[in-house]
Amino acid sequence: MKKIGKAVICALACLVVAAPTWAQETANVAGKWEMTNETPRGTQTSTFTFEQDGDILTGTVATQRGENPINSGSVDGNVVTFTIVRGMGERSMEMTYTGTLDGDTITGSMSTPRGEREFTMKRVEG
Repeated sequence: MKKIGKAVICALACLVVAAPTWAQETANVAGKWEMTNETPRGTQTSTFTFEQDGDILTGTVATQRGENPINSGSVDGNVVTFTIVRGMGERSMEMTYTGTLDGDTITGSMSTPRGEREFTMKRVEG
């Protein structure tokens, strides 16, 4: 009887530890978001339009330089990851964004061949 009791207690403990993982839902980031950066060329605003199908994230980003598609996007819980490839003449630059959603704000970092920068996006529509 003691062995069965210990087994039941162990099983319940495992469920309690695993329950938060099961309960974690994929956040909804679909809609329009704005990110403003101070640069040597002045303040620049980018508008991200996210489309979401489950954990797959697509869409576009519009800047003063034009519009680019969002590639390799995903949402895992409240973690958002995507890549943008910007053309610059005959060259291109890949930018990978990784951020955490909290309410109507995504904060994180953008990685490029030139280095890494912090970013904050605010939901403007969605």
